Amino acid sequence: MLQLENTTPFAPAIYLFPDEKGVDTLYVVLKATFAMTSSGLHVAETQQAVAHVDEHWGPPGETSLKYSGESHLMKRGTDVVLVGDAHAPKGRPASDFGLSMSVGTLKKLVQVHGDRTWKAGLLGASATTPIPTTRVPLTWERAYGGRHQTGPHGFLAEMRNPVGVGFRGQRAVKAMNGTPLPNLTHPGFPLTSLSDKTPPHGVGFVAPSWQPRMGFAGTYDEAWKKHRAPYLPRDFDTRFFQAAPEGQIYPTWLKGGEPVELINAAPEGVQRFHLPEVDLEASVRIAGKEEKPRLHIETLLLEPDQHRFSLTWRGCVPCDKRALKVEQVTLAVKRMTGARS
Repeated sequence: MLQLENTTPFAPAIYLFPDEKGVDTLYVVLKATFAMTSSGLHVAETQQAVAHVDEHWGPPGETSLKYSGESHLMKRGTDVVLVGDAHAPKGRPASDFGLSMSVGTLKKLVQVHGDRTWKAGLLGASATTPIPTTRVPLTWERAYGGRHQTGPHGFLAEMRNPVGVGFRGQRAVKAMNGTPLPNLTHPGFPLTSLSDKTPPHGVGFVAPSWQPRMGFAGTYDEAWKKHRAPYLPRDFDTRFFQAAPEGQIYPTWLKGGEPVELINAAPEGVQRFHLPEVDLEASVRIAGKEEKPRLHIETLLLEPDQHRFSLTWRGCVPCDKRALKVEQVTLAVKRMTGARS
C-alpha cells in the first residue's frame, strides 16, 4: 500500500499518469505558501492545497481561470502568475496608471485604465475618457478579447481570450457604440480606435481551451483513436501545461533567492522581497529500491492582495510496469533560508 510521509510544513500531492510517451510515471508535487508581512516572509499558517482541477471565477467556459489545476505532467519552465487587483497609486482615483511585476530577469508591464466605452461617430469609433478608479480586477474579463455571435450557429472569437472585451468581429461601427473597452492593455499597443491592433494582455492563468495552449494539445483524430488512445497523441507538446500568459514563463527554472518587485498590485503600492531558498528532498521507494527525483519550481503564484504567494515544486519517477510496486513517497526540507517558520 502506497504511503506518503510528508515532514515538511507544506501541502503535498502525488499523481500517477502515463507521460507524453505513454510511460507510467509517478509525479511528486509540493506546494508551499508564504505570508508577506511587515517583518518579512513567513511560512503561512494556512497552506494552500494543491489544486487538483481548474477553478474558474464563475461558470467554466464563460469565465476565466482563477487557479490552474496542478494534476498534470512536467512543465518545461516556471510559470509566474499574479492573481488579484491593480491599485491606483496612493489609493487616489486615477484614469490611467501602470502595474508592474518583476521576478528575477522577468518583467511584465500592464497599462491600467478606468472604465471606458466605444463612442461611434461619422468617421468611426473612438474611446471615451476613462472614468477614474482606485481598483481594477486583474482578470481576463478586463483585457482585450471577446467573441461575436454571427448567427444561430456561428461566431468569431479572439481565441487568446474569448471572455475579454473590445473584440469587434464583423460588427458594424454603430453596433460597437457603448460597448466596453479593456481596462488592461499592453503599454506598447494602446487601444483608442477600432483600427488599432492590440493583443490580449493580462497576468492571470490561461485556460487550456485558449490559444496558445490549445495549439499544443495535439491531434485527436481517427488515427489517434485507432493507434494511440488512450495515450496522448504523438504531436502533443508539453508546452500545453504552461498556464502562464505570454512573457510570464521563466526562461529556465526559478531556483529561489530571485528578487521580486510588485508595483500597484496592492494598496501599499510597492512590494519587494526575495523568494525563499528551499532545499527539498524527495524519496520514492519502488519494490524496495529508493529513487530520488529532482524537484523543480514549476509555478510561482503571487497573490499580493492576500499578502501571500506560493511556490509549487514537481518531480517525477518513471515506473512503467512497476506502478503497483510503489511503496512510499517521503518529502523533507533539508534547508530553508529567506523565510521564517
